[in-house]
Amino acid sequence: MTRSILPRVLMRWEGALVLVVILELIVFSAVNPRFLEPLRLLNSTTDFVYLGIIALPLAMVMMTGGIDISIGSIVSLSAIVTGVCFANGMNIWLAAGVGMLAAVVAGLVNGIAILVTGANPMVITLGSQFLFAGLAIGISGLANVSSFEGISGLPDDFVNIASGAIGPVPNLLLIFAVVAVLFVLLIHCTTFGRQVRLIGANPKAARYAGFSMTSVTIRVYLLTAIGSGLVGILLTSYLSSARADIGADLLMPTLTLVVIGGISMFGGEGTAAGVIVATFVVGLLQQGLRFAGMTEPEVAVATGTVLVLAAALRWWASYGAEMVRNRRVRRQEHRRIAADPTEPDVPPEISIDDDARQTAGVGTSQ
Repeated sequence: MTRSILPRVLMRWEGALVLVVILELIVFSAVNPRFLEPLRLLNSTTDFVYLGIIALPLAMVMMTGGIDISIGSIVSLSAIVTGVCFANGMNIWLAAGVGMLAAVVAGLVNGIAILVTGANPMVITLGSQFLFAGLAIGISGLANVSSFEGISGLPDDFVNIASGAIGPVPNLLLIFAVVAVLFVLLIHCTTFGRQVRLIGANPKAARYAGFSMTSVTIRVYLLTAIGSGLVGILLTSYLSSARADIGADLLMPTLTLVVIGGISMFGGEGTAAGVIVATFVVGLLQQGLRFAGMTEPEVAVATGTVLVLAAALRWWASYGAEMVRNRRVRRQEHRRIAADPTEPDVPPEISIDDDARQTAGVGTSQ
């Protein structure tokens, strides 16, 4: 039983990513034994798990066949709105609520603009990226600070949200765990999650099934904006400073997590588990390379190389899984014919390969 289950697990992309995490732990602990110190390892997660909070809702956007380039600007907008409201005398918790409201409005703008114009989501969110970034810089002037100067002096109880811990476990890791569970349930256990995947896999079938394309589109972009807004507030808490450029460098790392996590750029394919594990694959990789003595530019080059390799391996993994399914279908067909020779063979116009491809949902045109 175990022998039959283990190969299946390892053949899944998520299983392969778990093996990569284990390999990273082994290799980097051999390079520097301090890498595996439990307390240090737990604390190091605060440097990257916030990316997963954005990556999970972004994965849902990409499952629909869309993309959101504006996530970093929404992070900055949420952070600076929070900081400016606090600097002008508002209670910090109410200010954080206004910051989240700004993120919600940004998500609605993205979703509605995509639906009204019918333009490619990349084009719309690329434009809104500059729009929200400009708004963040402009709003920072309301606190009498320069565009890239931070607003500090935040209350300790607010700072402790992201900087504190419950026992040895950092709060940021606990927040990420809660968000991860919510998105696993949302993507895989709800009608909305199934609608998201079907819209990306086959938009025409989704329309015929009576799905509300308008509702699903607005909701996924709204979720991404909420995730980005939350990260803006968490980073403000973690750094004890609200800045108009706090999310400027978050787009590429977040997209890296989503792609390595196995989310198809064409939509309709991927799992929340893949994105969750990919968060630790990329995070531990960067931490380990720093422990090995690499500079930040070298770490960036290595991360980019991993992204290219992961994209290639993802294609080969899908191709290999398809070949395995095809062989299984052929064996079943041969057994069926051998058991009942009078049974008509597969019609010539329907190939077993195509049938298996459609059943698996791998390699089909979007």
